[in-house]
Amino acid sequence: MRPFVSSLLAALAIAGQAPRARADARASPAAPRPHAYAVVIGSNAGGEGQAPLRFAEEDAGRVAEVLRDLGHYAASDVHVLLHPDAAHVAGAIDDLAAKVRANAAGGEQSEVVFYYSGHARANALTLGSEEIALGTLRERLSALPSTLTIVVLDACQSGAFARVKGAEPAADFSYNSVSRLTQKGLAVMASSTSQELSQESDELKASYFTHHLVTALRGAGDADGDGRVSLDEAYRYAYRRTLASTARTQVGEQHVTLETDLAGQGDVPVTYPAEARAQLEIPGALEARVLVQHRASSAIVAELQKAAGAPVRLALVAGAYEAIVARPASILQCRFALLDDQVTPLDTGACMTVQVDRTSSKGEASERELRERDRWEIEGAAGFIWRQTDGYTQTLQEFGYARQPWFIDLPTGRFELGASRLLLPHVAGVLQVSTLAGDTYARSVGSSSDKASFSAYAAGLYIRTSIDVVGRWLGAYAQVGGGVSLGVLDYQTQQTDVPASSTGTYVGYVLGGAAGMTVRLRRLGSLFVQGGYDHAPVIHNLIGDTHDSGGPSLVLGLRVRLGDAQ
Repeated sequence: MRPFVSSLLAALAIAGQAPRARADARASPAAPRPHAYAVVIGSNAGGEGQAPLRFAEEDAGRVAEVLRDLGHYAASDVHVLLHPDAAHVAGAIDDLAAKVRANAAGGEQSEVVFYYSGHARANALTLGSEEIALGTLRERLSALPSTLTIVVLDACQSGAFARVKGAEPAADFSYNSVSRLTQKGLAVMASSTSQELSQESDELKASYFTHHLVTALRGAGDADGDGRVSLDEAYRYAYRRTLASTARTQVGEQHVTLETDLAGQGDVPVTYPAEARAQLEIPGALEARVLVQHRASSAIVAELQKAAGAPVRLALVAGAYEAIVARPASILQCRFALLDDQVTPLDTGACMTVQVDRTSSKGEASERELRERDRWEIEGAAGFIWRQTDGYTQTLQEFGYARQPWFIDLPTGRFELGASRLLLPHVAGVLQVSTLAGDTYARSVGSSSDKASFSAYAAGLYIRTSIDVVGRWLGAYAQVGGGVSLGVLDYQTQQTDVPASSTGTYVGYVLGGAAGMTVRLRRLGSLFVQGGYDHAPVIHNLIGDTHDSGGPSLVLGLRVRLGDAQ
């Protein structure tokens, strides 16, 4: 999928890493390092007839991250666009062109990497309802006065367990991309041959190629143990692991291709894992499949098939991690922490043996997701609901009653408690009880006073739809539904010949809708902020006025999943 890194590697290498290595070898002054820029684009949105992707935007983020962390790219020179429209892509290229021209005017060289992951058709990149023609893209990128421009195109389409990634038809995209874009000074990377489909993995939550390429760049591809990963090392590692992984899928084998001219560049270093502050060392004697997951984000940061021999070091960010070590006879679960300025060995002796799921098969990742869908979530929220004024409150005022606010006139407190269960992908049923708006009105009659206080409550069934906005950690949702409302009126008076207090209850209906944003918390659940509106005409008086105890609301809450995450 992302010969990008290969390309990137080329760009990065040619952008200054290789000059330094060659200078050391010749003991001569190093040539000035060219300015290296990257535009990294990820778009899950599909166009007409294309289903949304799952991981294109997350893969773009991983690519940008490894460039910044280990590739000697300045963070300000890696421009990431997620779910952009055509205008934003054009603007990013214009901004890049201005920087490259400024460098050229000052006699400085520049290298450029343009990376795209998303949908495509045979002659264009697809950005939702918009397209960017490959011819237009070629013209704009080839106009850059850079020493080398590398274009990496990763086209995707939804599938079942292994998602097909390609153009219309998918198998033609790699061939068409290269043939239409390749020219002097412009290199194009493709994730497969002209006869194959590129694929995504539900288990890795990434494309096979990008995942293995990023793993290689973090140190798994360092075959000679010199602390650097060259373009050739990264390509060879990604080629082997992608081929091995896709050989078991329904779509079939995928062969990574690298089409670029690096004649005279020598062994081009791309990343420098040895310079990372936190490193994980996998013992040389270990022979197993090792999957490393960041515990806070649940992101799979590396997956490799470790063969007995030399140890492997992975450059990662300091933090808490979990590794699954799968051997033919057992599976181990290892929890550990990586610290800055320290190499942490993976101690399998301190790991816990876990039960092997004998029913798992090629579709096990999808089955895990189904188990997640089968769990309930409970949720609670607190905030405010704004009171409604209507004929009922106007009648109270005509009889001399006035609202009795607190010391500070605030909206009524709003509290919600509910339970939800996923019915379909991104569609859930929600049972919810909540408070509605309440108020107090009072009047003075001679030396006595009257006070009327009313409150209301609702219980309803709602349908909630949700979407992922940024990966799986930031989402948006909307819900609509209705149910039963209960109103309570408490009347107190000091007048004679009248009962000192009385209470009336009323039953009505409630209709409501809401929308909000969620922030996912690893395995616990998610935080959410929600705005909504309820219509609940439930409390009424003897002259036919009905009070709406609903209104606009704003709450902050927490959803907690029941059961252990699989």
